[in-house]
Amino acid sequence: MAETHLVAIYPELPKLELQLRMSEFPDLMQEKLETVYLGGGTPAMLGVEGIKSLVNGINQVFPLRDIKEWTVEMSPAHMDEEMLAAFREAGVNRLSIGVQSFCDQTLQRIGRRHSIQDALDAVRMAKNQGFKNIGVDLIAGLPGVHAAEWSETLEQALALELPHLSVYALSVEEGTPMAHQVGLGKVVIPDDDSVLDTLAATEGVLKGAGYERYEISNYAQPGCACEHNVGIWRGNDFLGLGPASSSRMGSRRWTNNSSLADYMESILQNNLPPREEDTLDPADDALERVTFALRLNEGFDPYAVAARFPILGDKADAWERHLEACARQGLVERGGVRWRLTSRGREVCDAVIRDIF
Repeated sequence: MAETHLVAIYPELPKLELQLRMSEFPDLMQEKLETVYLGGGTPAMLGVEGIKSLVNGINQVFPLRDIKEWTVEMSPAHMDEEMLAAFREAGVNRLSIGVQSFCDQTLQRIGRRHSIQDALDAVRMAKNQGFKNIGVDLIAGLPGVHAAEWSETLEQALALELPHLSVYALSVEEGTPMAHQVGLGKVVIPDDDSVLDTLAATEGVLKGAGYERYEISNYAQPGCACEHNVGIWRGNDFLGLGPASSSRMGSRRWTNNSSLADYMESILQNNLPPREEDTLDPADDALERVTFALRLNEGFDPYAVAARFPILGDKADAWERHLEACARQGLVERGGVRWRLTSRGREVCDAVIRDIF
């Protein structure tokens, strides 16, 4: 689909999808919308006028004036002063910049379109436009990255003096160019132990620089955690709009199919887009909402969860016993009435969560 055609049509569609969802969930208008996260691709590709149209359209249906945190996810390759000014004017107050690495050779090897200089310029422009809540994403475990290079990437990130840093372990998704290269043996991915060593070293460096590891993959200066993502990890409802977006409303959860063409065709015909959808029974819904609590450094209180979700009340004692067993293995620790993962527990977070829940 031609890019100009996309920019002309797409910005109107999330508003139309939102209107369809409003008719499905009439109580939505009574809810207080606290955070917005615009990402899942490259929002800047819509251009300044496209962004204004998208924001104005949604604002007509669901007022955006009282948003506490509004994040836009951007690639350094697509950032410019005009675009950032448009976001700032719309009410965006937080930026997440996908840097991944501060090594040009590594960026080229993994197919990124930006350079180190692009990343540095992106942060500079964001600051020039008055953004204070800025974070960058880095990826640990990229192929061919030795310890000295990773150390340099962390030093570059810290030199930017930003309030938020995300450090994700590399995940090779099926069907991607990297997965193809790995399958051919042309790219070698570091083993799990190497990645865990890198993440452990990263934690030491960032904590030493004053960052708190408030979630498995996220570090922030005090008061600068991403509230949108924290809300999801705490089990709050969220509504996604657009291709590949996910939502959770009450006992229902769904993910729109990723096809842009199918999305546009459905919405233009006044139909909800194709999606995968589940409706959970009350116990499963409640359980799913609490399983990610241990990802957060604030931890998990079994009895507070039982009070929030009475249907889980009979599980609190069993959870407490499981957590005590995990504590004896050095995987969790108690902080007051709450349990949280230790550094060792964070290395095997998914296994701990499966064991407990």
